[in-house]
Amino acid sequence: MFENISIRGRMAYMICSFEKLLLYYKCNKEEWKGLLEKLWKYTSTEFLDDWMYEIAEYMPESVLEDSFEGAEFISVGEYTHLQKLYRNTDAKVLSFLRSVFECGTCDLYSKIYNYSPNTIKCVRQATDILKNLNIELMDAKLFEKYAYTDCNGWGFPFEGKKMSIIL
Repeated sequence: MFENISIRGRMAYMICSFEKLLLYYKCNKEEWKGLLEKLWKYTSTEFLDDWMYEIAEYMPESVLEDSFEGAEFISVGEYTHLQKLYRNTDAKVLSFLRSVFECGTCDLYSKIYNYSPNTIKCVRQATDILKNLNIELMDAKLFEKYAYTDCNGWGFPFEGKKMSIIL
């Protein structure tokens, strides 16, 4: 089902799914907007390794387990905000957020072949989580316009934030 969708398109699907999960858990939308803005940059960023280095500092492991010292991208205010947010967030939401990051980075330094089974696995795991919670899945057909055949599987950059159900 996701084989014909580029990795950028799969990430858009994952972020939309993450937003649906946030709504399911009745998370405060305002508190998540800053992070969602950063996640959505994936779809429009040309150099995805830049996105990876930045967003890694916003991931739960970095915020909850590391000190702020040495951070290059996240501000003190953002760090403090996310510490409080993550501590008060259901573990399933944080796990899903890690899956979004994994989907966007697992093949970053690899040659893409066979439709990127690693990213497809991430998307399938995410859809399984939503199904188990009886959350309606996004229609994958909406993402097929972001073709796997473009840019060696990565797809052309596009403004995915327009697809957001929270921003």
